[in-house]
Amino acid sequence: MKILAVFSWVLAGALLVAPLAYAAESDVDKLLDLLVKKGVVTQDEATGFRADLAVKKHEEKDLQKEFNIVASKPIKVSGYVQPRYQYFQEKGKTNTFDIRRARLDIKGDITERFDYKTQIEFGGTSGVFLLDAYLGYKFDPAFRLQAGQFKIPFSLENLTSSPKLETINRSQVVEALVARGKDVIGNQNGRDIGIQASGSFLRIQDFNLVDYAIGVFNGYGINRVDINDRKDVIGRLVVHPLKDLSIGSSFYVGRFTVPITKSKADSRLNKRDRVGTEFAYVNDRTSLKGEYIWGVDGATRKQGAYIQAGYFLIPKKLQTVFKFDTYDPNNDVVENETNVYTIGANWYFNKWAFVQVNYEVKTEKPEINNNTFITQATIQF
Repeated sequence: MKILAVFSWVLAGALLVAPLAYAAESDVDKLLDLLVKKGVVTQDEATGFRADLAVKKHEEKDLQKEFNIVASKPIKVSGYVQPRYQYFQEKGKTNTFDIRRARLDIKGDITERFDYKTQIEFGGTSGVFLLDAYLGYKFDPAFRLQAGQFKIPFSLENLTSSPKLETINRSQVVEALVARGKDVIGNQNGRDIGIQASGSFLRIQDFNLVDYAIGVFNGYGINRVDINDRKDVIGRLVVHPLKDLSIGSSFYVGRFTVPITKSKADSRLNKRDRVGTEFAYVNDRTSLKGEYIWGVDGATRKQGAYIQAGYFLIPKKLQTVFKFDTYDPNNDVVENETNVYTIGANWYFNKWAFVQVNYEVKTEKPEINNNTFITQATIQF
């Protein structure tokens, strides 16, 4: 009988673990009370099981990254907020708090192959606007089509989402040559409207040897139609010789139209080409990353690079970061580079919340005392 009781307890536990995670607490209590009444388990065992189940539910919720909302189709809603404070040493600049980003992400699967995503920006100084809006179709892991508005397949740092950045700011060259703050087409948050094919193949154990993406885009940025008949072609290829190591290259062949007035555009199409190389080595405690990007806008050749190192002094909690980035906005002008040295520390409360502190030392000619202290919090949901 004792063996039978133990077997019954194990069987009851196995039956309860899976379904009880989704059952109402009252149903769990009723079932446990019935098992106690039948003598299958003792009252102490039932109490212990309730406690273990509560802990398990809490751990599962803590690990869960997204939560489904019941609708005609399951919807996944997530997002993040990044309040920031900046202290400028440069005279004339105002030290300030701001909400750098406040984004809401909505995505889901229409079928096993069709999926969609929309992302809206509520923070910053540009008002509310649409960041992402696309539909995807997955034929298999090696081939997926995606159409709409999304990040262009160029540059490791551009494709890294803001909560995953180890420094508060992206590098100068990415801001200038990858459809961001200082690009000739204006700040497009690294995005454009078009269609893209992407995928991964040559699987080795638990990772793929090759990732690729290639697409055709308007070349004019987000939330607006093209103003010329030429389309831009962008591609990226990344190889993973080791699980923790990636080496890649990107290209961009495009044109941009020089605006004359708000209502009229010049018919001249100017070159807007880029070539980039990248590498990254990332494991649980160490990260090494770097990129070099060369570009041409019209007749102006530009280039820049960065190298970044990070190390967790306390695993999963305290990370130190050092980054050097340099940018030359015109290769034909001597001593035209601007260098930024970033020293930073990141404290992760958990996977949902962390604080970053950066001190940026900037050197350029003529020299300006424009070093900056920045701190930023990230809260994800």
